[in-house]
Amino acid sequence: MTTPSPASAAPANAAEIGRRVLQLIDTIHGPEQVDAAHIERVTGIPVEFNDTNPQQYGFGGQLSPDWAYNLVSLTELDGSRPHRLMFSLDDRSADANADMAPIDPLAFEACDQALASAGYTGAPNLGRYGQVEYWEYQRGDVSLQVHVRGESDAEAARACVSMIVINA
Repeated sequence: MTTPSPASAAPANAAEIGRRVLQLIDTIHGPEQVDAAHIERVTGIPVEFNDTNPQQYGFGGQLSPDWAYNLVSLTELDGSRPHRLMFSLDDRSADANADMAPIDPLAFEACDQALASAGYTGAPNLGRYGQVEYWEYQRGDVSLQVHVRGESDAEAARACVSMIVINA
């Protein structure tokens, strides 16, 4: 996998940002890779810090009037250095049911294949009524939760990545 050049910092669509996050995931083997410098180097996107808490960092942007993306560190209750990240596509429409097709989301199938190629094994985490709540992946000490949703009501069968939680 190649690292995006700084000139390509702003992703054009959700699939591109998803691919950059998958590149990042491929390079994470422990908590030492869940730092701002590593994230910026691998994704090619500048990382910003929270002014009041240097343990909170990440990046985000707007993909359309209804959709935004974010990659943020998840702070630890004990104040220690973060070892978790969360990537999300955020539906900001009034009814939180915007069509994903215009932002060209990363298909779950492509995500699953990329994670398998990176050495992750995955299985669905089933909810109370047998539906898939999210997919769990594991490689060594790194685990992932991959959440999906249908691209749109008309394309509900096409599962797209909506959130990934990375635990290192």
